[in-house]
Amino acid sequence: MSELDGFETRFAVAYRRYLDEAPTDVDPASVARTVAAAQVRARSLAWPWALRPAPELAWLVRLALLLASLGAAVLFVGSQQQRQLPAVMPAFACPPGSTPDAPGPVDQARPPSGSAMAFDRAFGKIVLVGLPEGGGAVETWTFDVCTNTWTRMRPASEPYFGFMGMLAYDTAARQTISVFPARQAWAYDLASDTWTMRADALNVRGVRLAYDSAVARVVALQVGSPHRMWSFDGVADAWEPVEQDQDVWPVPSDSTDPQPLLAYDASVDRVVSYYQGDVRLFDLRTGTWSPPGTTSPPFGYGGGYYSLGGEIAYDEAAQRTVLFNMGYVIAYDAAADRWETLYGPAVDGCGVRPECRNLHSMVYDPVNERLVVYGGHVHTGAVDPGWWGPSDDVLAFDTRTREWTVLLEASQPVSPVVSSSPGP
Repeated sequence: MSELDGFETRFAVAYRRYLDEAPTDVDPASVARTVAAAQVRARSLAWPWALRPAPELAWLVRLALLLASLGAAVLFVGSQQQRQLPAVMPAFACPPGSTPDAPGPVDQARPPSGSAMAFDRAFGKIVLVGLPEGGGAVETWTFDVCTNTWTRMRPASEPYFGFMGMLAYDTAARQTISVFPARQAWAYDLASDTWTMRADALNVRGVRLAYDSAVARVVALQVGSPHRMWSFDGVADAWEPVEQDQDVWPVPSDSTDPQPLLAYDASVDRVVSYYQGDVRLFDLRTGTWSPPGTTSPPFGYGGGYYSLGGEIAYDEAAQRTVLFNMGYVIAYDAAADRWETLYGPAVDGCGVRPECRNLHSMVYDPVNERLVVYGGHVHTGAVDPGWWGPSDDVLAFDTRTREWTVLLEASQPVSPVVSSSPGP
């Protein structure tokens, strides 16, 4: 299957949304490729499917062909279905009577803490994948942000032992994508409760994932030097390397491999990467990293060193990238290259407040426009050793009011673990 270029992908995604939930034999990706085939593609090294600027006349001709194809498809579908199709996919909203700010039942079953999460926009639920304590097969869970309840999913098969991948929700493919060891990429379809092994993935120890909604691709950044990058087309089921002008996170002489955090900022159409106070923006189309930006405010224990990839998320309502760790919440405005501390610990330290934690999972909830945090290790207030313990509560943070809300109380008091340093 030939690769979709940026123009084809954007058209295919928009067209797919137009035809959403309508029984039809029209393939939007095929229509896009057919029309685009009339013009020869120009490929670049950094972004293989990118197009050079086309002459104005060529674009007008191309647009006319697309409109003609769209009109013919709509006429065909209309004649077959005898009804008008929705123009766009309706945004998910909590059912009337929902109380998303009220804590869920305390006695409910819960997934393993310290797991990876992504938000399924089609169903308005968080998808979580985690490895039970002691090992074994991974578990798939969902969290309903309207009722604050966990549900253990029961797919016929799940990814193999040894989970170490992150998650990203692919809006175009409507699946949650994860990368596992042994060159495995998996996709989870919540509608059918099915995991499917996809194209061979990346033969690396671990990656950070983010979803670029402008070109409908999952972006993967390798953890550890060199920090190579790839992109995944969930519709075409194909990985492609992404060339970079530099490796912006070289290995420090006095540290282990850097583990930068990764997110996609739709306000500037750039991938945001953060590591220990420094932030860089990456342009997928040109393969270039921006110069170092302003240094972030204090952020936990350096931000990134104790990272599982769940401490960063893009707040769509505020149009800022937000990081959370050890009681600190900081926000980055990429358009203005400006940082702001939204929430910080008291003068006497992090204390025993619920938000004083690390090794947690975090995702943005677009339904309620807030950050959702699950699990991690919480400060117990005990005297060293044993001043950190695992918790299975769920919190929410509103970046506009700067307030925390408990969505699910911990199932039991936090028990200290034997440790002389922050974390497990």
